[in-house]
Amino acid sequence: MYSFVARQPIFDRNLNTVAYELLFRNGLNNTFPSVSDEYATTQMISDQFLCTPHSRLVGNYSSFINFPYQMIIQGLADALPREEVVIEILENAEPDDLLLTSIRQLHDDGFRIALDDFSLSPAWDRFIPYINLIKFDVRIKSFSEIDNYIKSHKQKLQHITFLAEKIETYVEFEKYKKQGFELFQGYFYSKPELIQNRRLSLNEVSAFQLMLEVNTEEPDFNKIEIIIKRNLSLSYKIMRYAKNFLYKAVGIHNINRLSLKEIAMYLGKNELRRFVSVACLASKDNIKTPELYHTSLVRGRFCELIAEHFNLHSHSQDAFLCGLFSLLDVILDIPLDELFKQVTISETVIDTLLQHEGALYPFLNLAQLYEQQRWDDANIVIAHLNISEDIVIKMMGDAIQWTDEFQL
Repeated sequence: MYSFVARQPIFDRNLNTVAYELLFRNGLNNTFPSVSDEYATTQMISDQFLCTPHSRLVGNYSSFINFPYQMIIQGLADALPREEVVIEILENAEPDDLLLTSIRQLHDDGFRIALDDFSLSPAWDRFIPYINLIKFDVRIKSFSEIDNYIKSHKQKLQHITFLAEKIETYVEFEKYKKQGFELFQGYFYSKPELIQNRRLSLNEVSAFQLMLEVNTEEPDFNKIEIIIKRNLSLSYKIMRYAKNFLYKAVGIHNINRLSLKEIAMYLGKNELRRFVSVACLASKDNIKTPELYHTSLVRGRFCELIAEHFNLHSHSQDAFLCGLFSLLDVILDIPLDELFKQVTISETVIDTLLQHEGALYPFLNLAQLYEQQRWDDANIVIAHLNISEDIVIKMMGDAIQWTDEFQL
């Protein structure tokens, strides 16, 4: 049985990812009520900090980890690297003397401490001097309740960083940003803010022109070179990508002596198609957050791996594109149906993304359900696909690792 950890990004005011909250799952059949808080945290620490290099899951970012009452007072947080984690005190913890003593000790030892789903109860007032961050669930507490609490405790909270969680729209994001919040959690970043009649920029057009050419039956490498030369960003990216790939694949290290056409030919059709598809996303000049780019890559690789598992090798490229392009409307601020009028993409990909149907849609749907920790719904899709949950978990882990290693 594979256990795994879902990670949820935490953003700053500029939508840069600054940390991840780690959420443990012991197989897709299990939901949190059937697994104790203590077991979940212990297993997650074992899997992610003792058995697996921490950086594989979160890179250089901090990890927010839920700690139940018993584990705090037993001093089990001491086993973690204090510079890499934020200790989250769960909302059901009893704010008694034992907990206060333990939190004071963690604070003195240099740990960062957060109050999760803060209840606004006065019982927590004496804890505030030792707390670094307070998380407000905006679905539980109203804007006015939170605002009144912050204003009435202004002096005591001067050292506190506020995090708004379960933000669902950009309107909410801006609202709490104006209120003084510094950190944000929620799926708002993956929802579109559509701009009608927006046209693709020249850089975006050239990236998609390149995508069209490499996806023809017999790509014209002369035409490919011309398109790449017109776009400095693409030229740089293909040189950087090819340098890493060609050295690893065939031992070529004097890539600077090769023309762009020669580089494209050395990459080969399949690898060139993969690179160009990814470059289309990276060509967006003002992407809201790099997390969109990362999520798109994870989805693409995950869909590709499932397609290959079912021996759908002829559809693996389309499966990759389904995942990769699933957030294009968010990234480009263009409705997908409008975008597909400007760019030619296979009917299989269009049916998956617009109609939510076809053989590849369950793969994409499963990736989306995993991201949102909708485990019961994910299990229904797994049963429909007749695939082992262990295999799904492993493929998602592989997709995340592949994405973290994939650099343009």
